[in-house]
Amino acid sequence: MLAELIHPIAAMGYEEWPYRPRPSNAGPEICIRKLSYQANEIAGKDPHGRFLVVLDDGTWHEELVLNWIEKTVFQLHSRQLRVTCGTTTWNGRSYDINGAIDGIVTDLLGVDRLLEIKGHEHFTFTRFSNGDYPINHFTQCAMYVTGVQRINPEINECLLLIKNKNQSAFLEFRLRYDTDADRLTVVETIHSNGEHTFPNQEFIGLYKQAMTKFDQIETHREFGTLPARPFENDDSYHCHYCPYRAQCWEGFVRQPLTGMAELRTELIPTIEEYLKLEAELKPKNKRFKEVKQLLKLELTSQHIQRAQGQGYVLAINESTEERLDQSLLPADLVERSKTTRKKEELEVYRFHQKAQKRKQSKQTESLAS
Repeated sequence: MLAELIHPIAAMGYEEWPYRPRPSNAGPEICIRKLSYQANEIAGKDPHGRFLVVLDDGTWHEELVLNWIEKTVFQLHSRQLRVTCGTTTWNGRSYDINGAIDGIVTDLLGVDRLLEIKGHEHFTFTRFSNGDYPINHFTQCAMYVTGVQRINPEINECLLLIKNKNQSAFLEFRLRYDTDADRLTVVETIHSNGEHTFPNQEFIGLYKQAMTKFDQIETHREFGTLPARPFENDDSYHCHYCPYRAQCWEGFVRQPLTGMAELRTELIPTIEEYLKLEAELKPKNKRFKEVKQLLKLELTSQHIQRAQGQGYVLAINESTEERLDQSLLPADLVERSKTTRKKEELEVYRFHQKAQKRKQSKQTESLAS
């Protein structure tokens, strides 16, 4: 009687928030093409009521967590304090990027730290617990610290507290952000089961990357254009609940990548992070996949095959392979089911290292002959 009514009721009266540059949409995983649709005031499909219930559910989890924190020895204050995190251009004019923080907590020694609370379902929470970093949340925290320091310059740390909405477990990241260097450091992670780690993992350029993203969206708004799709196809989980999914991928045909361009200087920290993760043999790590996607997007968005500079090379090497299309089986159709499709391999390396390997290879061939 009631179960089938809740989702439709949640969808009633839904209104899409108009796009504005906000700390909450600054993260690199938040689709720039979706935001550009919104900036161009292009209507999308209304979301399903279930999705809206999930969002509303997260708000209530946040309120519960804040109430529990107020019962601890920490002093919680400045809830929903509005801060200005920077200035960009929106709709042709200078625009302040504002946000409302969850609060500030003061410990027994009088040290103030920014507080940011998030709620996630079990599988996402487990990924974060197993070492994948929530980069979108980190970017939001970096922007909030920037804003809070205009009020209290002594605050340089943020406590990102994530709740498992299914099992009420908690994961806390103690983050330190250097606004001058645009460097965020994961100082400590604490799990509610008592586990503590001190990763000292650094992320460079999150704030600058966010501001560049806002500038790109403003350019697309000004000219009425859209950026390249940041995902391989609409099977990406990022696309599943997107209101623009159908119109975004309709009639899409992948264009071949050609040509070369100069590598942008601001991309160097991302390339160095990629090489570090690759050297640590973390190709299955979610952050590795995120960085790889960002680097591929640098090339595909410009329809180029290669970018070079600052001692680095970034390239996508395309090839084809024959595979069986399983939808055309049984066995008597195997031969007819062979298809050919392009295969991409991202190549990232220091230029002098590649040259040295080639030189060594030639020397080896010479000796062998």
